[in-house]
Amino acid sequence: MYSIASRIAAVGLGLGLLGGSAAAQGSNACGTAQAINGVGLFPFNNSAATADNASCSMGRDVWFRWTAPTTGNHTVSTCGHTGIDSYLAVFGSTNCPPTNMLGCVDDSCGFQTSLTFAAVAGSQYLIEVGVYQNSPGGTGNIEITAGGSTGGCANPSPGPDVIVGDLNGMSGYGQVGGIYGFSIGTDSCNIGDQELQWIANNPNHPVIGQNIFRLNDGRFQQIGQSWLKHGFTALQNNLCCACQSSGTGARLGVGCSDPYGSGLNGSQSGLGPRSEVNAYTGAFLYPFGAQGQSGNAPYKRVQVDGADINATNYPNATYYGEAQYVTPDDAAAGNGTNNVSWRPLSRSGFNLNVTSTTRRTEPAVMAWQDAFPSVDLQIVDIPGEGRFWVGSNCFVGAGGGYRYEYVVFNLNSHRSASSFTIPVGIGAGVTNIGMSHPRSHSGEPYSNTAWTGQFLGDRVVWNTDTFAANQNANAIRWGTTYSFWYESTNAPEIKSATLGLFRPGPQADPLVNVCGPIGGGGSPIVTNYCTANANSTGLTGSISALNIDLNARTMQLSGSDLPTNANAYSIASLQQGFVANPGGSSGNLCLGGAIGRVIGGVILNTGGGGSLLESINLNAIPQPTGPISVQSGDSWHFQYWHRDSIIGLSTSNFTNGVRVFFP
Repeated sequence: MYSIASRIAAVGLGLGLLGGSAAAQGSNACGTAQAINGVGLFPFNNSAATADNASCSMGRDVWFRWTAPTTGNHTVSTCGHTGIDSYLAVFGSTNCPPTNMLGCVDDSCGFQTSLTFAAVAGSQYLIEVGVYQNSPGGTGNIEITAGGSTGGCANPSPGPDVIVGDLNGMSGYGQVGGIYGFSIGTDSCNIGDQELQWIANNPNHPVIGQNIFRLNDGRFQQIGQSWLKHGFTALQNNLCCACQSSGTGARLGVGCSDPYGSGLNGSQSGLGPRSEVNAYTGAFLYPFGAQGQSGNAPYKRVQVDGADINATNYPNATYYGEAQYVTPDDAAAGNGTNNVSWRPLSRSGFNLNVTSTTRRTEPAVMAWQDAFPSVDLQIVDIPGEGRFWVGSNCFVGAGGGYRYEYVVFNLNSHRSASSFTIPVGIGAGVTNIGMSHPRSHSGEPYSNTAWTGQFLGDRVVWNTDTFAANQNANAIRWGTTYSFWYESTNAPEIKSATLGLFRPGPQADPLVNVCGPIGGGGSPIVTNYCTANANSTGLTGSISALNIDLNARTMQLSGSDLPTNANAYSIASLQQGFVANPGGSSGNLCLGGAIGRVIGGVILNTGGGGSLLESINLNAIPQPTGPISVQSGDSWHFQYWHRDSIIGLSTSNFTNGVRVFFP
């Protein structure tokens, strides 16, 4: 039924509401679109209309050819002017089939619609008024007004820029073998000034990752990760900003949002491997691995060990969900560092659900800092590559000693990380070294072997296999957070930690400030390292550092398991290294940088026992530029070179290496 205003307009009482056409109802055919002009209310009737050149998901469309009265933004709207589920589209030309779509919008104000577009005075535009798909048609008015926003955010990023606008819900799927499956729903928002590609069935759409975390007793850990939901179509909603519809599901419009519920993000057939994605460039394989495949409850979904959410094990724990979008055009625009958001989760039995509100454009590790303001978070950017976040918190533990807690979150670095080194003061007793990581699953190729953690006297080091040794090692890959910890009797101070990168590349391993224990005296620390190759005895030669006397400034080096009656000499450097078969040798050189030779001052012979022993003057370690005195805090590296022969052919070889830290 018409409103009073529309009744007055319909009888043409000259109140300026109808612009140029009091009898307007719209034409069912694009080619005979009804002419209207100006601003005001224009009646339409699509009760019996059929779809003619219908746009988007529109049905029962009627057409108007509108002439703009002024230059500037204009808004066409059915909001409050009809009772049907209306749909609107506007085109910047009068061709049929229509071209130059300026917008195609559904459900801006309940089941009604509003669309703003830029117009030029005297130019003509096609306005299409329909319903959603096969909904019933009816009567009403379109209202055309001057002004309005064409959409977008107040301060848009240059280019397309997708963020997680909301973590909108969770689904739980039960457990298999104690492993529970979850999925997290997400709303994406394009806060950029250009449309974002969302094209199905090719590699030009977003992929969506989901993670779950636990905070318990000051320790923050990632306890689960999903495979990646591949996007296939984008709605044009208004969650974050005023949506400027793209008019197609193949692009997310400027300022527009798109909801993917938890059921959709947990649909196994549409989930692909993380291992196929370079998060820094946004590139990924398509078709993706295991496409269309489904499995048991936790397959491909966020997998969480039931022990990690068991209230008996963790009665006071809090939980958090995180989601991340990765897509090529967002990455190409340089907008790939704000694509992750988080939200608190509630626990009920073995179920998790969203609570509170979503924290946009922040990684979940921010929840750790929210709970413990003493947590320090540092952004670590690899030049021309990706971004890490490194967090540390050092505090007095329940037993009176100091707890040292660290996290490393890889946002989008393809190079990944394979080691983490914290310097510590000499004499700082370190105990209870540990780490945790989320588990790869469902056929991902990556290892789940935990990193090795070691206290080496002046540093704590965690590491996994190198890229050269195992390309599928358990490195800190994009979208994952690893946790590290130890305890010490010594209080904290600022230290410069080293994040060791996994994949080869031109950038050096970055340094980052964290807290670590101060020193307090101590004794020299001797550690063997590097691997020797077997010599002609069938054994691998070894080197030892003995009888270190810092007061007398002397020590001894010894060698064993060597060929008999072979010439040999010691070498030394302040740096470790590795060179296989240098100069045609059969062994491995385990030193780097500047290397001094004949450390004890004389060429040695292994004699009939195949062994060596020599005294070293710590005030005069030979180096290429001249003798150097050992200083407090130095780490020196020593090795033996020796002659050898294999099947009568003369060669040479090396022992392993020994590192001596001098406090």
